Amino acid sequence: MIRTSLLTGFASLALFAAPAMAQNISDISNTAAGIGNTANQSALVMQKSKGPFAGPNVATVSNLAAGIGNTANQGAFVKQRSGGVFGGGSAATIGNTAAGIGNNAGQMATVMQRSGGLLSGGSVANVGNTAAGIGNTALQNGTVLQRSGGLLGPFNHSSMQNLSAGVGNFAGQSALVKQR
Repeated sequence: MIRTSLLTGFASLALFAAPAMAQNISDISNTAAGIGNTANQSALVMQKSKGPFAGPNVATVSNLAAGIGNTANQGAFVKQRSGGVFGGGSAATIGNTAAGIGNNAGQMATVMQRSGGLLSGGSVANVGNTAAGIGNTALQNGTVLQRSGGLLGPFNHSSMQNLSAGVGNFAGQSALVKQR
């Protein structure tokens, strides 16, 4: 009887404490390897955490095609919001890679991050697109919107890379970054 009551008390405490210590983690990956590969991925990640010690939000989205005659196309949308007295920040990493011979890596990525609170953490966005090998094309359209607020506003960091490495390569990138 006492043990049952005690276990019920701990379970109730865990349920009440969960929203105050919320943390969201998402990992999404897509891979095609070999000859004549196509890896197409469309990913939508929406994360929200709040409470006195909420966050951080972490999202990782990756797409890979490796071998001969590869195409890796990815559309990724990540929206993260955190708040609270000591809220953690948000981190998003989006990667698209085609490696080998005759590769095409195309990516459209949008990251929207907002953090606020008395002493909240900042937001970090890393967006990368790579085609490596022979006869490669890497095309990327990236948008990052970051906003932070609070008494001691945290820093925001954004990094976008588009790389085509090897022989007979083409790399094209369109990037928009807005930080507030």
